[in-house]
Amino acid sequence: MLDILHMQVTKHAITPKQSVKDKALKIIYLGLQQSATIYNVGIQLANSKSPTGEELGAIVLATHYNVNPSEVNSVLLKLADNTHWEVREWVASACAIVLTNNFQNFYPVLLGWTKNHSPNVRRAVVVAVKYSARKLEENYADLLIDLIEPLLCDEDRYVKRNLGAFAIGDGILKYYPKHLINRLNIWINSENEHVRWNIMKIFSTAEGIKYIEDSIHVLKILSNDQRKIVKSAFKSTILSIKKRDPEIFHKYFGKYET
Repeated sequence: MLDILHMQVTKHAITPKQSVKDKALKIIYLGLQQSATIYNVGIQLANSKSPTGEELGAIVLATHYNVNPSEVNSVLLKLADNTHWEVREWVASACAIVLTNNFQNFYPVLLGWTKNHSPNVRRAVVVAVKYSARKLEENYADLLIDLIEPLLCDEDRYVKRNLGAFAIGDGILKYYPKHLINRLNIWINSENEHVRWNIMKIFSTAEGIKYIEDSIHVLKILSNDQRKIVKSAFKSTILSIKKRDPEIFHKYFGKYET
């Protein structure tokens, strides 16, 4: 199967198109049917050293997590630190599948990953939380927020780039707004500049702009923070607000216009 898939690699990526890989997954599931057999194929794919195989393997193992949870945890951890960004994307999606369907077992695993030395692994937690928020009911909201909270002070750019605006602004805030706004009122008390950078970036998103009026006290605190990192986030965020919602910009941030 991998030989055939390798022939369909796109010019701009190291793996075939998403639709091709989705068809490959269907063939595996329908053709093999038995969970143990599918799982073994997933292990082979995950260990294939082929980016395409690793992507498919991650999803197959995620959907058959209960066959051998500890082994899947180890394989996903290894793949989360893959050198290929496409593989890391698929692994983050795989982690979301596992978290959504096996929350109680996998949550502590991801919590441990937040302390991993690799920013790739820590970033996998961030993206997995965003994707899981689409599926999990509101009673999971605080636990999901708790999971990413330790990463708010992460200094790594790769983690930060996927946290404030992406996972929180476009994810958690969208699905659990009340819970997130309540947590913002706690986070703003932190003096950590990376925490404040992430808070500011939340409001650069289309979803975040909807809650500016509910969080104006938070933004006022951030506007007075003169540290370079926070100041830079504030400046880029109000420029984004100006483009997305000129009315809100002029109402609350017009005095910052140059």
